[in-house]
Amino acid sequence: MKKSWVLLAIVPIVAVALLVPPALADEGLVRTTWGSSEDPGPPFYAEIEPAPPHFINDGEWGAVVFYRDPGCVPANFNLLNFFDPPAAFGCDLTMDGSSLWVGEALVGAPKIATMSGNGAVPVWFAPLESLQAAVQDGELRIGELAAVDGLIRGTATHFNGILHPTPLPPQLGGGGHPVPKQSMTAKGDLEDGRSFRLQFSEVKEEFNSTQITFTE
Repeated sequence: MKKSWVLLAIVPIVAVALLVPPALADEGLVRTTWGSSEDPGPPFYAEIEPAPPHFINDGEWGAVVFYRDPGCVPANFNLLNFFDPPAAFGCDLTMDGSSLWVGEALVGAPKIATMSGNGAVPVWFAPLESLQAAVQDGELRIGELAAVDGLIRGTATHFNGILHPTPLPPQLGGGGHPVPKQSMTAKGDLEDGRSFRLQFSEVKEEFNSTQITFTE
């Protein structure tokens, strides 16, 4: 899990103290809500590890979860670059989320981010071999992803996730969590009429468990 937040241009904090429960305030943590005036949400479109390119996978199938509307991704943007601020902020979020930050600067990486679906989170599946072949040249445009052999588009009607981002170096704002980890659970419908279930968890790039199930 090499990615983490980089909010290079944060809008001024507006009444952020009203968002912080007393227990969190005592710890110096600030909670923000994605899509609000103080937190535009993550500066990326989809769950793809950039370097080296890596997809959520069970060894046979790979999955791409979209945090933002895939129809809004710029055609010439390389998804392997991952971050795209401020352009990504202009695309609708596909999920609700909140972040916990240490202090009120809101720069760098949050300590924790939690996510819940809005009832229609795009999740695209493809044979892992096809995805790996698509990124051999170090680039992956949204059109290339959409044309990957064997691609099946899905929509998660139920989605939950939690992310403890990798710490950033001080010059990029710091933050993050000392033990980076991530988990996601999604279930919903595929475009071919079947249903899917995705369960993913990863801890510090040392433990990874992924289950992808398709049912008639």
